[in-house]
Amino acid sequence: MDQQNNCDELQQKEILLKTEIIDKGYDTEKFISFMEQQKENGGQDIDMWTYQELIQAIASFQQLSSQQLDQQFQANFSDRKSDIEDKNLQYVVQQQENSYQKIENQNKEQEQLLNSELNIISDQSKIHLCKVQDKKQILKSDEINVFITKYQRISGGIFTSSYYSYTVQTDPIGWNVQRRYSDFLWLRELLCKIYPGKSIAPIPKKSVLKNENELYLHKRMKFLENFLKSIFKCELLRHDKWFFAFLSSKDEKDFKQIQKLSTQVQKVTKLEQIISIDGKIQLENNENLSAYNLEATQLINSVDICYKKLRKESKQLLLDFDQLSNTIFNMGSTCAELYQLSNKFNQSIPQGKIQKLDILYISMNNMLVQWGNNLTAQIKIVQEELCYFFKFHHHSILVLKEFMKLKDQAQQEYDKFKSKLELKKNKLFTTQDFNKWEIPAIQLKALQDSNLTQNKEISFQIMLPQETEIQEDLKNFLSYYNIQSNVEVTRLLENTVSEFSKHFTTFCSLQKEQIAEQKLIWDQSIVNLTNLQYPKELIKKST
Repeated sequence: MDQQNNCDELQQKEILLKTEIIDKGYDTEKFISFMEQQKENGGQDIDMWTYQELIQAIASFQQLSSQQLDQQFQANFSDRKSDIEDKNLQYVVQQQENSYQKIENQNKEQEQLLNSELNIISDQSKIHLCKVQDKKQILKSDEINVFITKYQRISGGIFTSSYYSYTVQTDPIGWNVQRRYSDFLWLRELLCKIYPGKSIAPIPKKSVLKNENELYLHKRMKFLENFLKSIFKCELLRHDKWFFAFLSSKDEKDFKQIQKLSTQVQKVTKLEQIISIDGKIQLENNENLSAYNLEATQLINSVDICYKKLRKESKQLLLDFDQLSNTIFNMGSTCAELYQLSNKFNQSIPQGKIQKLDILYISMNNMLVQWGNNLTAQIKIVQEELCYFFKFHHHSILVLKEFMKLKDQAQQEYDKFKSKLELKKNKLFTTQDFNKWEIPAIQLKALQDSNLTQNKEISFQIMLPQETEIQEDLKNFLSYYNIQSNVEVTRLLENTVSEFSKHFTTFCSLQKEQIAEQKLIWDQSIVNLTNLQYPKELIKKST
């Protein structure tokens, strides 16, 4: 039996090494070297390690690898520290630090008060420790904003094709970097990998065919800018070191090296690997939360439909303005024809010329052309302020819908694994095949002596410890996605209020300006046309 246990333990060790080292892409040579240093007589022999010792050694190696990756990352910025941390901005940040901290404390107090009032934390809620986000002091200021100021075509060479580069500017820090579409894609995929509990804003789809239409490129640029702004609005993502590199690393070679380093980043698969602002994540699974998520799913699905309508109606409005402006321009052209006829008539007769008829038609032409120009300006406003805007936010809804599916997938995965494991445990308990319980012989003997192996509840708790741990991990991830669905829906809805209100305030201001310009056109037209009436009115008065 001891020989059988040794074989089982060896197999468990091999499985552990495969899943934690090989499958996760760690350097096996470095791992072997690390293990040799852990024991005086060399630790390269797997038989020299117990299963628990091996778990601890692997965890230490993974932590060391993570630290080395961070050190490599920081080394890429050490030479450019003076460029990144502008002294003037540091002064501004320091001036704002006290007020920022005060606001942060107030927000925490309000959040605690709200939680206590709503009593949303149930007995099924628990806190799990995780990694802490390293906040960048330079990014704390609320005045910082990011823009894409322009795009430019970069010609390719013999082995490379041409592409478009976007100028990403961060104010008032003064960072100014060139990024191509693949860099935005790299950033988003990396953030999705590192932050599984966040709904990362979308970017435009990769274009299969090259489109160099100016309108298309401008629309694409605005979409990418909204992506960056969305990241900036999330405190956790704002301080991400890879996002920091994306915004600040000006040297192309340095940035490529940073991207190369990012290939070592593993997808987060354990709660301990998750990064949060305070190093804590909440796990919760209760009826109230489930009910909220169900209603939220229905809301998001309905909002998706409404956004589709708004996008369709915005495009129709664009066509309507285009058609209306063309109609008005055509009317202006007709007035120009009338002027040509009038002018030709006046030129052809020796007396009785009616010069004011020429002025009338010219005034009407000017009035209609200016009116048409005003409506043409509306086309641009509708394009940028409605079409582009609703497209981005519609895609954000689609991304959130996909994110919320993760909870459903986690539920299905957990239920499937739990059901399968219960059947397996039930079979082992019924057959009393202790060799397959996968517990140490000493522990098994103690249980047998106490006759606890006949207790189904206790037996289920102790047998198949590795698979039981996997089930618990799946349950915890389900609880994590459950609460994060709530958090992300709330975040999107709150952002919708702030972003839409700000955006349409600007939209209203633009409309106000357009109306003011149109009023000037009407006022001038009234003056011009009224002047043509005065002589006639004077004649009437004199008679």
